[in-house]
Amino acid sequence: MKQVTKFYISSFLKNQTYFTPIFILFLQFHNLSFKEVFLVFTIGSIASFLLEIPTGVIADLWGRRRSILLARFLTLGSYVIFAFSKSFWLFVIAQIVYEIASSFKSGTEAAYVYDYLDDHKGEPSYTLVKGKQKYYARIGEAIATFIGGILAVSFGYNAVFIFAAIPALVNLLITSTWLKIDDHSKKLSLKNSYEHVYDSLIHIKDYSGLFKIMINIMFFYSILQAVNKFIQPYMVSVGVNVAYFGIIYSVFLIMSAFAVKYSFVIENKLGSRKAMNYLTLIAGVPLIIIGLGFKSYCGILLFFSVSIIENFRSPIANTEFHNKIKKTQRATIGSILALFKSIGKIIILPIVGFMADFYSIYFATLILGFMLLFVGIVFRIKSNSGYRK
Repeated sequence: MKQVTKFYISSFLKNQTYFTPIFILFLQFHNLSFKEVFLVFTIGSIASFLLEIPTGVIADLWGRRRSILLARFLTLGSYVIFAFSKSFWLFVIAQIVYEIASSFKSGTEAAYVYDYLDDHKGEPSYTLVKGKQKYYARIGEAIATFIGGILAVSFGYNAVFIFAAIPALVNLLITSTWLKIDDHSKKLSLKNSYEHVYDSLIHIKDYSGLFKIMINIMFFYSILQAVNKFIQPYMVSVGVNVAYFGIIYSVFLIMSAFAVKYSFVIENKLGSRKAMNYLTLIAGVPLIIIGLGFKSYCGILLFFSVSIIENFRSPIANTEFHNKIKKTQRATIGSILALFKSIGKIIILPIVGFMADFYSIYFATLILGFMLLFVGIVFRIKSNSGYRK
């Protein structure tokens, strides 16, 4: 089996997350308030914050393939813990394990794919492969979420995580067959780790556009994470039966799959920087409409349109980001970017959770919409990004 095909299969399997359409309801079912729900994710983000750079260094120095395997194993473990959790602190532990897994994977998997394609010149471009990876991830998630609502109604919320653990185990086994590549791994030591992080930070400083791209990605990602927490309560408020949640998610995930698959078309037409800037501004509009009190079945489309826009934007942003990084530092700088994302979530999630509890999800959504407009204007990616002279 070709290595690129394995990338696509892994992308399909890692998003067999049957719990996606009911996750917030799962936490609320166990009597968590909005503030506590957002606190679970915030504490997990703090764990991610503390580990992002160390895990990136480990990936660059110890080996990316090993780090990805460890991430797959921890993801499987987090699903098992969630399956048997019924209290706030058990949810926190499960989320921390999940975030540790994400820390080992963040930046590392993208760096592995980028390096593999860079070493094998006959393979497709990174943007095309990354787009197809996200396409298969969205298709996999669409299938899983279609079933997820039905599984929750039939077997209970906790049982859904047991079902999700099965493809996670298969993915772990498939990842173990990934080809070894020359990722310049070396012996781990405190001195090597310090020097590697220092060189990576200097690289970020010397590329005038790289830091702004990282801030842009950080805010967009963090805002989207907050927006996604409101979709399920919003669907309940407009009268959608929980059994249909999975079907609704599936429809929009399939739309997202085609968006991400053909993101390269937008990149070719507008260029990566213009595409990132325009898509960021456009994403703020539906949130502002909902935030002004729009309550209808059509509001579900507005909520999901932000995720669809993100799927157009993500491969383009990833290509723009990786084009500015040295091969030997991709996992570490990718982890620094993930660190930025964790900081964004730590700042935004508890504030948004408080606003949703104290005011309403509409007011919180309105603020998130204006934040996206702010990001699109203040952190606009300029065409003259490059090395500082």
